[in-house]
Amino acid sequence: MKFSRIHAFKDPWKFFTLIIFVVLTVLTVVSQLWILKTSVQEKGGAFTLRTGQGDRPAEIEGETLSGFTLRQETPSVITLARSGRDFFSIDSSVSGQIVLSSQSLTFGEPALDEDGKLKIPYGTSTGGDPARRSGTGSLQIEQKVFGTLFQSSAGKRLEVECLSPGSLRIYHAPKAYLNFSDSSVRFGLANYITFLTTGKYLDAIVNSLLIALTATVVAGVLGTTLAYLYARYKMPMTSAVISLVTMASVSPPFLGAYAWRMLLGSSGIITRFLGINWTIMGMHGVIWVIIWLIFPVVFLLSYDSFVSIDNSMRECSYSLGADRRRTLFRIELPLAIPGIVTGLYMAMMTAFTDFGTPYIISLDLNTLPVLIYKEFMSEVGGNYSIASTGSVVMVLLSSMILMAQRIYLAKRSYASIKTQQPSARMPSAGKKVAIEILTFVLIAMAFVPHVTVLVTSFFKWEAGILSSRLTWENFSRLFNLNLNSIWVTLSTGTAATFLTFSLGIGIAYVIVKKRYPFFGQALNLLVMIPYIIPGTVLAIGFILLFNKPPILLTGTWLILVLAYFVRKLPYAVKSAESALYRIHPALEEAARSLGATPTKSFWDVTFPLMIGGVISGATLSFLQIMTEISSTIMLYRPPWKPMTAVIFENTIDAGADFGVASAMTVVLMVMLYVPLYFITTKTRKPKETRIEEL
Repeated sequence: MKFSRIHAFKDPWKFFTLIIFVVLTVLTVVSQLWILKTSVQEKGGAFTLRTGQGDRPAEIEGETLSGFTLRQETPSVITLARSGRDFFSIDSSVSGQIVLSSQSLTFGEPALDEDGKLKIPYGTSTGGDPARRSGTGSLQIEQKVFGTLFQSSAGKRLEVECLSPGSLRIYHAPKAYLNFSDSSVRFGLANYITFLTTGKYLDAIVNSLLIALTATVVAGVLGTTLAYLYARYKMPMTSAVISLVTMASVSPPFLGAYAWRMLLGSSGIITRFLGINWTIMGMHGVIWVIIWLIFPVVFLLSYDSFVSIDNSMRECSYSLGADRRRTLFRIELPLAIPGIVTGLYMAMMTAFTDFGTPYIISLDLNTLPVLIYKEFMSEVGGNYSIASTGSVVMVLLSSMILMAQRIYLAKRSYASIKTQQPSARMPSAGKKVAIEILTFVLIAMAFVPHVTVLVTSFFKWEAGILSSRLTWENFSRLFNLNLNSIWVTLSTGTAATFLTFSLGIGIAYVIVKKRYPFFGQALNLLVMIPYIIPGTVLAIGFILLFNKPPILLTGTWLILVLAYFVRKLPYAVKSAESALYRIHPALEEAARSLGATPTKSFWDVTFPLMIGGVISGATLSFLQIMTEISSTIMLYRPPWKPMTAVIFENTIDAGADFGVASAMTVVLMVMLYVPLYFITTKTRKPKETRIEEL
């Protein structure tokens, strides 16, 4: 033990690695295992029995039945089954009483609590021997008696008589309703069977995949085409185009949905002005909005791939008699495939996991993120098991998309030795005009939401309809009523960014430089796991994990910071890794040969050389944190309400204040574009764009 302490002191990176490994394991793996556990839990069930009166036998209210299947033996005998086996029977042949009987259960000593609820413990016998119990539970029965306006609803308390180990007689009041609930919890695949055989759940899967595939294909064609044109032709203002597309790439995910709904919704600005009945609300609207949300990502990554192709490859193709079309499809596109496929993957993941767009554009359209949110946050009692099952299904589908991307890229090698800078040629006058028109249309469509929100923030909204009156009232109400949300966003965003910045540096250093057996690869995997986990799923895992003592974080600002940190850590780590790979190991070795400790050589030599890439990654993390909606909307509790939650609520709630939502969005865009200016002006060059692939 003494040796290990001394050794850990000499190499503090090992201590850091162990601590980070434990923290990330809890935040990523354990939280997801908690979801998996919840997804295989089956609740005992519940129902309400309306007792008989006179010759009328007792009946079960059908809408209250859950967890059981019902079989009517005779008019007065009801049998309830579970998992294909009879659980117990209810005999109401005698007025004022019911008899519970079971062949598979042995009832314990019944007890009445202070509220009059009857609790009956039971055991599940095996092999016909009541003494052998393979499972236990508790059946709770609550009596409700309803009177009239002139008649008291109070009734006598329940009374119970044991007839045998498997039979009880219960005396109840006339006209009583008996609420049965079974507290037992069992494990099985019933939730998955329900999820994969129920129409609305299957529709959610199909809708999510259809939206993701359609939007990705269209955005892929548009983004790749524009990227190729700007990589191969000398166009004026190329740097400005790249900067504008970059700005569009970090816009809030729900901004497009909110703006297009204001323009083309059922009471939208354009639809009312033109007097048309058509509306953007529906799946077609969701696909349209997401196309402009993900198009910038495809463009940026494809552009990087095209400009990095060695010019000599094209020249060799031409010298062998190939024309430009053949060179494009046989040389340039294959060499650019890694960037294009990575861009398509990131775009498809964004479309597949998008929560805000389908929720705002079409309230009745079920997608997996929306369905999970509704099942978990239902006002009439969330179904945690089904929500967790949907979360597992969503993670599996996300993993399959990632595997498809990795398998496709692993089929062949895309490496080339770059000896010449790409040579762009001057387009003809006709081509130049066509490229400029295409550029204008695409960028205009991407910035329609930004312009719409900016303009409408200065107009007065009356009953959800935009008036023609200019006003500062929206911003006045914003700063008077919602100033705290700006502070919450800045404070939680800054805290999470600081964590990603400081810990991301250390994690990247361990992965690239230290390469400890097992822990190096394990840390890399733990960092990337949240990238394929949708925000709604991560939030559910955090709620289930931190909802009870000893670690009770649900409803606090800390759970927001931890969620943001885990979700956006990959950006900081991968940016730091990229910077570290460019630092030659000989520099640290020289410092150590002069007597520097590992810690001193890191701070004095490595850290100053990697700080530029790390700051860029931290800035990108900050931008992503500020616009996070899917996990925020499930985790926040007043007074810790971020700006995205204010915008979201003022977009969808009844009596929503669109003016405040517009003003808040404008403030958020200003907060986003200031740090973005740093990235576009300090780290990106027009002709050699570098976007790190996650």
